[in-house]
Amino acid sequence: MSIWLALALIFFPAAFWIGYAYYHDRFKPEPLVLAAFSYFLGFLSGWLCFHAYEILLPVLGIPADPEAFQGLNLAFLAYCIVVVGLVEELFKFIPFLAAITHFSDFNDESDGIFYASALALGFASYENVHYLPCLAGFALYGRAIASPLSHVLFASVWGHFVGVACVQRRRLLPAILKGVGLAALLHGLFDFLTLSPLLRIFSALLILAVWLWRIRTSERLAGR
Repeated sequence: MSIWLALALIFFPAAFWIGYAYYHDRFKPEPLVLAAFSYFLGFLSGWLCFHAYEILLPVLGIPADPEAFQGLNLAFLAYCIVVVGLVEELFKFIPFLAAITHFSDFNDESDGIFYASALALGFASYENVHYLPCLAGFALYGRAIASPLSHVLFASVWGHFVGVACVQRRRLLPAILKGVGLAALLHGLFDFLTLSPLLRIFSALLILAVWLWRIRTSERLAGR
């Protein structure tokens, strides 16, 4: 795979989904520099997450590649939800809460979804930097497209709940628990279904359901 193809597959989907997010935010667009900074934070959090896996999983005795128990069983489902879903959503969420919610332009209920999406795209881009050189054919193009989409949709869940709580000055803890917990569950379930050949079709239906929720929620918030 050429370097130009690799760069196109890593960054073109990110640019497309940033444009899609701006389309839904067109009535009160966010500064491009803040979107770019959020993307950078996501890329950095992807790097940190990857290296945290390298350090912590061997110490805890958890395999990085769960081939030994992969299949239709509770152990693999728990691995997908906790080790993959919860850990990755937390690594995306921490910079969102620590930095992005303090932006002066973070003042609208729809901003949570927008900035969470930009951050998630950075995270997905780092993942693809690591994984795409090892793939070929359908798996290569499939991951280049699916990874940014899935990360954006799952991050939109906690971005919405926490973003609305921040703008409306509600208690953050219930919104964090609800948003991150639901995103981790959806993320883990998606991975479980995707890696189970007999259930793979349901992973597409799950993504479609979350996407429809995101469209409806974004348009409802924009309508306000």
